[in-house]
Amino acid sequence: MNMNFVALDFETANYKHTSICQIGIVVFENGEIIEKISLLVKPIPNHFEKLNISIHGIVPEMVKDKPTFDEYWNQILQYFENREVVAHNASFDFSALRHTLEYFNIPFPKTTYYCSMLLSKRALTGLINYQLQTVCKHYNIQFNHHDALDDAVAAGKIIINLCKEQQVSSLEQLATKLNFRTGKLNENDYIPFSTKAVRKSGWNTSLYDDISPQTTEFDNEHPFFEKYIVFTGALSNLNRADAMQMVVNVGGFIKPNNLTQKTNYLVVGNYDFGHYGEGFKSSKLQKAEQYIQKGLDIEIISENDFFKMVHSEQTKFEITLNQIVKDSELLLKRNKYNEFSKKDVFFTSNLSIEKTQAFQMVGNFSGYGHDYDLSTETSFIVISNFTIEKLKHGTKTESILEIEQLRNKAQNRGEVKGIKLIDETTFYEYMKRREQFQRNDIIMNVNEFDVDEQYRFK
Repeated sequence: MNMNFVALDFETANYKHTSICQIGIVVFENGEIIEKISLLVKPIPNHFEKLNISIHGIVPEMVKDKPTFDEYWNQILQYFENREVVAHNASFDFSALRHTLEYFNIPFPKTTYYCSMLLSKRALTGLINYQLQTVCKHYNIQFNHHDALDDAVAAGKIIINLCKEQQVSSLEQLATKLNFRTGKLNENDYIPFSTKAVRKSGWNTSLYDDISPQTTEFDNEHPFFEKYIVFTGALSNLNRADAMQMVVNVGGFIKPNNLTQKTNYLVVGNYDFGHYGEGFKSSKLQKAEQYIQKGLDIEIISENDFFKMVHSEQTKFEITLNQIVKDSELLLKRNKYNEFSKKDVFFTSNLSIEKTQAFQMVGNFSGYGHDYDLSTETSFIVISNFTIEKLKHGTKTESILEIEQLRNKAQNRGEVKGIKLIDETTFYEYMKRREQFQRNDIIMNVNEFDVDEQYRFK
């Protein structure tokens, strides 16, 4: 059996793919471990999200004096160059590797790679999901989950078990038998590890209601691409609306939002998932287990696993006329009095009125209007009529391009938050309604629960 390969795992400090904070590398020779390497890394950028700390337990103090990734590269290059590499959810790990190498202007190594998660999903049936801890439990592999070294060891052992069960003697044979195309890194190009099956190409925008993709370009190798995602239980790290926005931004479906035989992933909030492991089963979880027993393509995953999977690749934020129209119409349909209260509202250039006047309109209702420092707190972008006309003729102004560029450079949690795009005319109409409400001329919804479900920003 030609089982000579390297198993790999990265842990990250935040949602930027360059924020690797731990490297786990394990060398297998003839199916046996001959070398283990665990390295703590000062991440780029050097800040830690609470969610990431809760996953792997690495805190800033542990890496403050450690080398950055580029300072380790000469030491670890030998484990990638002309090697076969395995990772569980390889899309995440190799995305982190590629973006980090690009950040430091380091050429890609010549590497062939495989995903033990996708291979397990194809080879094994009846598991609640194919996350590392679940597959390890299936094979009775003991490990400390979310330690990069232990995760790498576990991924390697899974591959060995799969090869034995599939009666193949190499990783390439395993991928071929299970109908996968091997992943490749070459210089500054790559081919993702993926199924050879042809994917459907249709896109049904009617599945979204008021949540729509903020891009027109999708990676059809993303684990959530054209998959139906359903959430259950309270999410502990962000609201469900933003989680749904993440799904549609990578080409996934969020409708229907109830569990059906079409559902591919049931995402369970961390609290409920913890109790699920202790025997708690909600009606959705019981139903999902029944579907799994029937052989349907559905997985039960935790909130933490969802975040790691959804960020496997960068998503692209794009300002489109369609999104502006939908968000603007919804703002007026909601008819909510305090929509901009305590909200960050960014204005593009070339407004029809003095920008300070527009800022004051928002400020009068306890909001913050401005035209600089687009931040993670921004909830609304007001697009000027001048810019709208340019978009109608296929031209993006410098202001629009700058916004898109800023958003697409960002990979932390705040910058994947859903932003509402409002046209200038709608903004003035909304402000006019507020004045009419204050004079008791019209009725507006004051509380969120007054807004009909179909008109909520989800």
